[in-house]
Parts: sequence; C-alpha cells; structure tokens
Amino acid sequence: MDERLARKTHRWLGIATLAFFFISVITGLLWANARFLYWQDGYKERVNKMKAPPLETASISLQQVFEQSRTVMGDDVRFDRVSLRADFGRLIYEVGIRAEGKARALLVDAKTGEILSPISESLAQAIARQYVREDSPITSISIEQYTHRKKHTAQEAIRVRFEDRNGTEIILDRQTGEIIEDESRWRRFHFFIMQLHQLNFLGFEKTLLNFTGIPLLILGLLGLWLWTKQVARKRRVERQGL
Repeated sequence: MDERLARKTHRWLGIATLAFFFISVITGLLWANARFLYWQDGYKERVNKMKAPPLETASISLQQVFEQSRTVMGDDVRFDRVSLRADFGRLIYEVGIRAEGKARALLVDAKTGEILSPISESLAQAIARQYVREDSPITSISIEQYTHRKKHTAQEAIRVRFEDRNGTEIILDRQTGEIIEDESRWRRFHFFIMQLHQLNFLGFEKTLLNFTGIPLLILGLLGLWLWTKQVARKRRVERQGL
C-alpha cells in the first residue's frame, strides 16, 4: 500500500468518524451513570401495592375456572397451566390456554368467576396506579398495538397516562394486566440514549453500528501499519548513522 494514500485515508476516516465517536462517548457516559444523574428508582415496581385477600379465601374451583374459560374460548380450548395469585386488590386465576394453535392467557376472578380478560379501562386504572408514587389524576387511557423496544412483534396493550410531575405512562398487557413498560420523562430520555448509543433506529437493530465500527477498525489497522512503517524508517536512519 502506498504510504501517502494510507495517511490520507487514515486522516479522512478519522474526521468522518469523529462525530460518531463523540456520540458514542457522550451517550455511553450518560448510560453508564444514569442511576447517579437522572434514572429514578422504582422501575416496574409496585410502589402502591393494593392489599388483596389471602390465597386460601379463593372460592372458585379449578373445574369452574375451566368451565368459565370454555364459555369464552370455546370447547376446543386446551389448558396449559393455571396459577392463583393476589394482585391489584383481587385474587385471580391466570389461565394459560391454547386455541387455534395460538397461546394466550386469561384472567378469572377467583372469588366471583368473572372473566377479566381483556382488562377493562377501570381495571387498568387500578393496576396502573400501583406503579405510580403520586396520587395523580389519569389524563387518558388508550388501547394500542405496542411493540416493546426489546421485542420484534406487537402485542395488544392498554396505556394509562398520569398527570404527575414525571409524565408517567404505564403500558399493560391487555390480556393479563402485566406491566410491559413504565415510562416517564427521564426514562424516555434514557431509552433514547440507549438507542442513540447503539444506533438502533428504524428497525435496524444495531446493524448501523457496522457503519461506524468497520471504519474505526480500518482506522486502527491503518494507524498500526503507519506506526510500524515509521518505526522501521527510524531504525534505518539509526543504522545509517552508525
């Protein structure tokens, strides 16, 4: 390789990747020090957990759960699992079912037998309030197809927005009431920083890092090659001086 061409290539690659280098450093520092700078504790934690009845007070039998599930899903439904838990002030059975080749979950009230899935807006409010510290009014509730930043497929979700100082938005799985995401102003900023650091935009899923990683690799290899050329030249000069 011609050394002059190598030096010119090295210089222009350095200039071209300088902006990406600064972005990577700044976002990396913000990401690494998030808990000290802006990240808030309590992420996806129930900070206002509602008191629920003891598990032993469940009055609906498993047979009744199966019957109730079949009234909704049909007689061809297959049951994969059933679990009893206390949540959002109630005792509920979560029934894992498979119908028409698709797996889904169904919530059944363990005291009344009421089918709770898909969760209603009033139930979504009660669930979402468990994740918000302030007793703030709810500004809106919307149903949407939500794609989590770590997943590829969308799922039916219900979003509950609060009028608190953090602009909190709780996204729940519409079938199970399980929290999918706990967003606030600073957490949205943090997720943006993560995406910016990884160049994870427009569905590329970090593949854009190749556009910066490969030039930086070439830059490093060229720098090493130029350094070895310089060392060799210096040794020749020293030998000639002897």
